[in-house]
Amino acid sequence: MVSTVIILAILSGILVFFNAKESKHGEGFKVGLKQLLRVLPVVLIAFVFSGMLEALIPDAFIQNWLSREAGIKGILVGTIGGMLLAMGPYASFPIIASMYGAGASLGTTVSLITGWTLLGLSRLPYEGGFLGFRFTLLRMAFSFPFCLAVGFIAHIIDTLNLLPWHL
Repeated sequence: MVSTVIILAILSGILVFFNAKESKHGEGFKVGLKQLLRVLPVVLIAFVFSGMLEALIPDAFIQNWLSREAGIKGILVGTIGGMLLAMGPYASFPIIASMYGAGASLGTTVSLITGWTLLGLSRLPYEGGFLGFRFTLLRMAFSFPFCLAVGFIAHIIDTLNLLPWHL
């Protein structure tokens, strides 16, 4: 966290130094700052919510439904949970990170992210409206097993400790 703040401070200083007069870079900086101020409340709420979620989820639920020992059950819950997680990345990733921090397995977390990415129900009206509901249902039918497979592969890698580092 400290290194991120230092890097941002150095980059901001460089930007101000080289763009003291009004220029396109200055306009871009203003636009970026406006976007930050617009998104910041959502990010702060997501971090508070994810912290509360991590503290409030019972250990028994994590152990039975989301941990490495849950196996395929955790991967299925992760896929369906990702499908139901109808939020943008600023809100979703802190929540997913809190689930992982609370003890969700690598397979469950990977299937949660994959389910959120490929199966998000919040996109159904748009995708169905533009591409047709037949296309949308077929895409979801092909994506669901993929989410399970990716989660299962991550579960196997985690179970067999095939990663050269500890996550």
